[in-house]
Amino acid sequence: MEIVRGLGVLGCGLLVAAMAGAAERGDASEWPVVQLGGRTGPAPVLKSRDNSYRLGDEWGKKPVTETDLRDPIFARAARATARVGGGTGFYLGFFGGYHVVATNHHVCPNVRSCVGSAAIFPLLKLRFRITRSLGTWPQIDLSLLLIEVPKVEDARALGEVAANFDFDSPITAGQELLTIGFGSYDNQFSELRANQDQDCKVFSAENEFRLMADPDEINPGPYRAWSFANGCDVSHGDSGSAVVDRRTGRPIGILWTGRIPKSSQVQSSAYLDRLLQSPTEETWTELSYSVPAVKAREVLELLMGEGKIPGAEAAIVREVIGGTG
Repeated sequence: MEIVRGLGVLGCGLLVAAMAGAAERGDASEWPVVQLGGRTGPAPVLKSRDNSYRLGDEWGKKPVTETDLRDPIFARAARATARVGGGTGFYLGFFGGYHVVATNHHVCPNVRSCVGSAAIFPLLKLRFRITRSLGTWPQIDLSLLLIEVPKVEDARALGEVAANFDFDSPITAGQELLTIGFGSYDNQFSELRANQDQDCKVFSAENEFRLMADPDEINPGPYRAWSFANGCDVSHGDSGSAVVDRRTGRPIGILWTGRIPKSSQVQSSAYLDRLLQSPTEETWTELSYSVPAVKAREVLELLMGEGKIPGAEAAIVREVIGGTG
């Protein structure tokens, strides 16, 4: 597998322009892969079948199949997943008269970077122009984007798969998760792939969140983000994936990073089981990390209270964090 090199501060604008152009052309093979955590230095090159990304006994990220889609919770989450730039995004719903998609801050690092490119929903066989950004916030590694949906039948199709963040339910240790994205590891053709194996669950304690630095030792990102720990297999290109409660089908957070390379210890499911039962500091250094929805709402409310989100955008954001979608 080859990951894009030279993602320096100076090169960010060129990267974003390349993503926008390639996304509009629909040529997945030319999309630069957005890194987990929003890195600003050279990207690592990790070979296919290298185990640097794996958590537990197996690499659990598998192609989406027709059998998977018989499960209504899985099917909704998969159909709501979109390619955004070189990363992943997902459809939240219709708020204030606008269709809203979520992805990471580091996928769309400023309010202009993804505007004019496309959000592409492969399972719906639909693509929509990104027309506007409501904002992009590194502390919660979140960008909220508006897409143009001119056809009534397309709006109906999106409405059937909409699921806003679950801002209220507790995030608990052992909670079983589902992640779906376009991660590049062992995925030469950028297929949509999903992880719901035995290790893909919450590992931090109930509502235990940390404002943490990127634990990637190869190429860490430059900022801290609010996080909870989980054992889901993710790789570059999965940035911006929804982290879905496997029981309710609601997104409880958004993926932002993970430890790379993984230590040999956490590549054992038995060891992960022991870590879940008796947490250590490894919980916060060795796993995958996602921004919890509850902290996203808290930060957005604070920013709006301080007048740091413009009025027109704030009105839509307020509906997102106050509604169910």
